[in-house]
Amino acid sequence: MEFTTESIFQALKSPLGVIDNAERRKQLEGYIEAARLALERSVFDLLSRFAQAVNGQVSAHYEVDLSYRPGVLELDVRAREPSEPVGEVWSLAEGEVEKITLRIPAELKDLATEAAARAGLSVNAWFVRVLARALRAAEAPEPPADLRRGPPGRPGQRLTGWVGTEL
Repeated sequence: MEFTTESIFQALKSPLGVIDNAERRKQLEGYIEAARLALERSVFDLLSRFAQAVNGQVSAHYEVDLSYRPGVLELDVRAREPSEPVGEVWSLAEGEVEKITLRIPAELKDLATEAAARAGLSVNAWFVRVLARALRAAEAPEPPADLRRGPPGRPGQRLTGWVGTEL
């Protein structure tokens, strides 16, 4: 979806009709045009923060991206691919359920609660999912040493995730 910023500038110029002095009105119109880029940028920054807040709430299912080019703000909303491979979803309805008490630092609990909310899950369901993922990763065979390193002289790293576009 594209949104033009022209309506903002028309709204700024419309009250200038009440100015009787044509020269003064022309100066103010010039000022509005000179401020166009800075005003567009401010609107973009405001809406970028809005898009980031929306992403924080719906990031488990959608990605919201806002891009800018002079005169146009473009909003892109994409559905995310399911992050869980088939077979990794666990349900408390499957088999017996055991209860454990887990002691964790308060800050870690808060972070887990936030992560669960972003994923649209209860804290318990989120912990079950993360634990299942960790167990599967622990059971996976270790890759050969030559595949674990990047190019010679540089440690290899793998980064995954979504990157925002705040300018």
